Amino acid sequence: MDSIWTATLAAFRDRVASHEPVPAGVTAAAVSATLALALLSKVLQVTLRHKDFAGDPNLIGALLDDAQKTSVTLSNLADDDVAAFQQYLDCLRSKQPTGSALRKTIEVPLNVARTASVGITLCERSAGHVHEVVAPDLGIAFALLAAAVRSALVTVNSNIRQLPSGDPYRNDVAAEASRLAAKS
Repeated sequence: MDSIWTATLAAFRDRVASHEPVPAGVTAAAVSATLALALLSKVLQVTLRHKDFAGDPNLIGALLDDAQKTSVTLSNLADDDVAAFQQYLDCLRSKQPTGSALRKTIEVPLNVARTASVGITLCERSAGHVHEVVAPDLGIAFALLAAAVRSALVTVNSNIRQLPSGDPYRNDVAAEASRLAAKS
């Protein structure tokens, strides 16, 4: 499988818009979240380099490092989503058991939501520390991350319905999804 990151943004957009089953919503949410974290990184870098910066450079540097690491995780999850759904489709097409593949189609979007939620926390921790010239971009990063959480959870909530209603995993995931949704 080729990484989505080797294509241009236009080519990715066109693949999302195509009849192909992947990439789709969760991948788009993960990519959007990486862009939000890139925007957060920009906000933090501009803040650090602004001539009248009087804040804590160690705090801003730590937030920047965390934002970049979180972005890498989301980048990997975008590719993981394509692979997970492709594996699920392959099982369906070959009439193989779908149990473990189905779980991956739940776990990957749940991990996208979890990781985008970490990004929200980074935005919250950054608030009050960024330069006013980039404060609107911090708000945009927060909004994009919140949308990524909610978007990934749409798939989580849809896919867990394929599990038996008494399944403890289904109940645990539903509870976590509710908690993540409340935060976003």
